[in-house]
Amino acid sequence: MRVRTAEETLFICLAIVAVIGIVAAVDNGKWLVEVAWAGVVGLGINFLYRYVTVKKRAQIELTGGEQYRQLTDEYRRLSDLAITAQEHTDLKLGEVTAQLDHLREQMASLQKILKDVE
Repeated sequence: MRVRTAEETLFICLAIVAVIGIVAAVDNGKWLVEVAWAGVVGLGINFLYRYVTVKKRAQIELTGGEQYRQLTDEYRRLSDLAITAQEHTDLKLGEVTAQLDHLREQMASLQKILKDVE
């Protein structure tokens, strides 16, 4: 469904007012002022509706943007935590590797002593 623009709605309202004005003119012009007021009220209601719709749409977009920012901040926080955890894991792995190397040296030393004793 296509939404009318404000200009299209304005032209439709003006056309309706003109038709009613012509009918009123044929009737000696006694309804002409009332028709003009009805047209003005109709236009006012239309523009008020447009204003409320645009305001609501902007408010939803701002709220959506705020939610997007919150999600982005949460993603950044989680990625920072993941990086920190990875760095700690790398440090611990380095420590374990150093301990294993030390144990290997001790085992090699112990095996050499055992060979000498035999």
